[in-house]
Amino acid sequence: MQSATTPEDNILNPRKVEIIDDIVYMSPLPNFKHNKIMFRITSPFEAYLKGKKCSVHMVGNVYIDKDNPKTLVIPDISILCEPDKFKLAGYYGVPSLIVEILSTNRKDDLGTKFEFYERMGVSEYWIVDPLNDSINQYILVNGRYKLLDAYRHLLQEEFETLDEKEQEEYKTSIVPNIFSDLDIPLKDVFED
Repeated sequence: MQSATTPEDNILNPRKVEIIDDIVYMSPLPNFKHNKIMFRITSPFEAYLKGKKCSVHMVGNVYIDKDNPKTLVIPDISILCEPDKFKLAGYYGVPSLIVEILSTNRKDDLGTKFEFYERMGVSEYWIVDPLNDSINQYILVNGRYKLLDAYRHLLQEEFETLDEKEQEEYKTSIVPNIFSDLDIPLKDVFED
């Protein structure tokens, strides 16, 4: 881990800083594809949640561990359903759903954060891989994450290579377990 030593370093090498189990994790700011996917997942949630108790947030401070108030995570996307947990510095509670989009810090999202979110009781966790246009959807069952489904967006020519049974089983959208009437087409998330 590097730390910036001058103001110029902070400008030239910006970082997202998170603290999990008293360990500081620094990751570079996301690239354009990462941002585009984040926006495209957030938009349907924003429309769906309008006027409801829950709200969707991108890259917000979440103080998730009530036993360790210094713990800070900054999920790419979080669904927050307890309005009384918002304070000036961020959200002090457990999100209902977190989405992380993989980038250069893949092992943090796949390992450290996966285990931490599971331990903290985040009921649903999506891991989006922009390199292969896929989303793994996990739900919390008896305190452990269970893979509910793995989605991969296929281009038409890729879809046509599937056999008839695979084509019938292929899912074109993801539905949040916590909002069963919200359907997010994979094409809208991944296609340009």
